[in-house]
Amino acid sequence: MKTTYSKTIEKPSGFQFARWSAGAKAFEDTLPPEQRVIHDPLAHYYAGQAGMRMVKMMHVINPNIRKAIALRARYFDDHSRQCVKEGYEQVVLLGAGYDSRYIRLPEFQRTTIFELDLSSTQVIKKALTRRLYGKLPNNVVYVPIDFSKDSVTEKLMAAGYQTHGKTLFIWEGVTLFLNQAIIEETLGRLAELGQGNRIIFDFVPPELVDDETDYKGNRQLLKLCADVQEPLTFGCQPERMKGILNSVGYDKIKIVSMREANRIYCESENIEDSYFFATAEVKPNDQDHGLIFKPKGIIGCGGGNGEDPLRSEFKGR
Repeated sequence: MKTTYSKTIEKPSGFQFARWSAGAKAFEDTLPPEQRVIHDPLAHYYAGQAGMRMVKMMHVINPNIRKAIALRARYFDDHSRQCVKEGYEQVVLLGAGYDSRYIRLPEFQRTTIFELDLSSTQVIKKALTRRLYGKLPNNVVYVPIDFSKDSVTEKLMAAGYQTHGKTLFIWEGVTLFLNQAIIEETLGRLAELGQGNRIIFDFVPPELVDDETDYKGNRQLLKLCADVQEPLTFGCQPERMKGILNSVGYDKIKIVSMREANRIYCESENIEDSYFFATAEVKPNDQDHGLIFKPKGIIGCGGGNGEDPLRSEFKGR
């Protein structure tokens, strides 16, 4: 089932996965308090009925698919909080979707947040946020971007990004829809923005993408993603990812498996190792980065483009 995909990152249905991700977190509030991994008070609002329907559908395929999203969000939350406590004053969300950390994490309210996403997803999130709060948060800078054409670094600089500020980059739920060339290029470009900056992102094992695993419902999940034009296109083993990160300018690399995260938060390893979570820091300038990106071209960070049906849905509310 191995397939070679082009270096495109046009994602006509990315908004659907943004809503599904919100719905996966919203589902946590239906569980007894002692079983909840995360509490996101805005998740149900951003997910809408469509997002919650996707959660029910995924739950039939394998309940752990939804749980993995909640575990990922909790792990990313905890790492993000720690970074802010250590003095990181800027947060960049690459392919932000319907993320709500800007309000649900008190630490984030003291930082400058750059949310990068395609306009078709971002315009609806902004409209929903205005409707809920009457205005947009003062500390969030919304950066519309076409990831298949625009330079992430140029867009950030134009939006007021400060290269002297310590920055955390959050790249959540994106790499599995890209390919190695785009991932390496993006990581390399971000590393050029300053030493000491940190990144946290997730990736999946290659056997999941190639359907060479016995994970419950994996083939159904792959088909579902392909049917909505969001095929899974990239998988990687932890040691290989460490090599990629090191080659483009990062050290202090740590990779945690889904089972390890489940053990941390649920005291159990009873879950498929369907994700890995990577954290890393840009090397000091006197260290060899190994790979320098000079051409300005396609910079990929995921998201989703095309018309978002939520636009018409929102108008009708």
